[in-house]
Amino acid sequence: MFESNRAAAAVATLGALAASIAFAAPQAGAAVTSIHVESGQSFGSSADTRGTGCSYPVTVTTEPGREVFFIDQIGDDRATADYRQFHPADVLADASGTARTTWTPDRKGQHKLVVVEVLSDDDFDAYSLHTPLTVGTGITLGPACAVLP
Repeated sequence: MFESNRAAAAVATLGALAASIAFAAPQAGAAVTSIHVESGQSFGSSADTRGTGCSYPVTVTTEPGREVFFIDQIGDDRATADYRQFHPADVLADASGTARTTWTPDRKGQHKLVVVEVLSDDDFDAYSLHTPLTVGTGITLGPACAVLP
């Protein structure tokens, strides 16, 4: 499912997209209409709702058959943009326009999730959550996650 040439193209253009990713919003022609991240069975005394090392389902709504690529960025630091926290990172939307992946954050802090739409071999569009997700220290307990400050 994870095509190396598509991944290489997306990663290669990441530098060019970095400026737009930081404050990306839906473009007029953008097909991504929503990003939803489940909180899973996370709990703890922390206000953080997600923990490092714990996994969370991510659902994106886009056009059927559209290829999307997921990127995780810490705060506004574009140098932290990485796709390795998503399994898989490169997904084709199903017939209903839903693309699903799993996000496993590996660092604490404010995370900005970005979805890059692959419009063609050399054309990409970016969409991000407007509200960053706070990630604390996670302790995986089977299907649950204890989140510490």
